[in-house]
This record gives sequence, C-alpha cells and structure tokens, in this order.
Amino acid sequence: MEELYYGDTILFKNCNIVRKALIDICCLLGTKSWELGITLSSSGLVAGNLMIYLSNGKCLDCSCTTEGIQIPQDILDIDNLESKAKYILIIEKNASFQKIINEGLLKKNKSKFVMITGKGFPDINTRLFVKQLSCKLNIPILALVDANPFGIEIMCVYRFGSNSMVHQNEMLCVPSMKWLGVYPTDIVSLNLPSITLTNLDQDRLKSLLKRSYINSNHKLLQQVLMLHDLNRKSEIESLTTFTQTYLTEVYIKKKILTQEFI
Repeated sequence: MEELYYGDTILFKNCNIVRKALIDICCLLGTKSWELGITLSSSGLVAGNLMIYLSNGKCLDCSCTTEGIQIPQDILDIDNLESKAKYILIIEKNASFQKIINEGLLKKNKSKFVMITGKGFPDINTRLFVKQLSCKLNIPILALVDANPFGIEIMCVYRFGSNSMVHQNEMLCVPSMKWLGVYPTDIVSLNLPSITLTNLDQDRLKSLLKRSYINSNHKLLQQVLMLHDLNRKSEIESLTTFTQTYLTEVYIKKKILTQEFI
C-alpha cells in the first residue's frame, strides 16, 4: 500500500486516504485487500517455538532470535506452520516483548511459548498471521496489554476485529483469544502505580462501552467498568515495581497456573 501512496502523493495526501479508499474498493468488490495483491508493510515480530515454511522453499526458525523475526510480508506465502508450544502470547508493545525475551522467558520455559507483538495497534499482516496460527495450530492464544482503554481496544481488535474493517473481520479476528492481563482490577489488588485517565482515554473508554462484544461478555464488561470507575490506568511496565523480573517470574506464571483468563 505504501507504493500506492508514494506513486502519487499529490492525489493521496496521506496514507490514511489510501487506506480508506482501499477499504471502500474491497467493500464494493466483496473481496479482501490481500486477495487483490495489496499488502501493508508488516511491522509485527514473532519469537519462540515456531517454524514457518514459505512457498519459495525458505524456512524461518523463530527460536533462533534474540530480538524477534519480522512476520512475513505476504502471509499467503506461508505453506505450513509447526510448533510444540503450549501457548501463543500476544504482547501489545515491542518494549515489553523485548523485555520478556531478555528476561529469558523463552529459554527458561523451553518450548512453552510463541510470542508475537504488533508494536501497538496491529497491522493487517500481523492480525492475519495470528489468525493463521489460530486456524493451523491448536494452541491457546493469550493477550498481554496495558490496563488502559487503548490496551483493551488492541486486545479487542485481535479478538473481535476493528470497526473500520467490519467486512474483513471474519478473516482476521480470533474469538478464542483470552485476555491474560494486565487487568484494571490488578491496579487495585496489586496496588500498581497508576495515573489518571486523560480526556482521550475517557473518549476511547466511552466508545468501548458501546461495543456489543464488550456488553455481551460479563467479565470483560466488568473490567472495562472497573477502569471507568477507577479513572486510573496502568501499564505492563508497572509490574516491575516489585522486582525487575516480576512480570515473567511471577505474573505470567501465576496467570497460566491458575488459568485466570478473560
């Protein structure tokens, strides 16, 4: 899609105009952007117990990395996926993704995890890749995001789809995904460092409370309402308040052992 934008920057004043035009064209034709041969540059990373076999004969070993391997630009080029992992962990931010790798979660737990980050709001390629993993591998998928409106929305984009791409959500969303944390209730129960929600946060929170998938899920709605009542937010990084390795050595392990997912 970047090639379309740079092909005529006078016609397309910014990438959002190209994106909206592409969505309109796909709606009119009843097709998906990747079926038209148009893909966004993939910014997502993957690491852990996963082998990616491409149609050109190449093989990507995601266990042989200290920073993560870039998710393939064309997901349709993937012929096969193999993994012995027990969990796929979707991590909101690259900083948290790198911290977890550096703390040795993948090494200490042998073949237990595949980790993915979309570096914030995920691009289509990252979402399509997670969908492929969901379909081809029978492995639980868990999301680790900030306890704030934008973190919750990112988890919901992976899980339920985005409002701007409703016609493609069936091909991109993973309803079986579970929310591992960080929960708004953790702010209280763990006494996490937090700050007041901004006006932008409040607007996003109001938008979330209007979503049907939030209101149809009692536990999810409970967490969103808790965030609203608290008027406070916290980040994944706040878990380092206890110890630098609390996130990997205690928080993630406890959640998985107790199966405390939403």
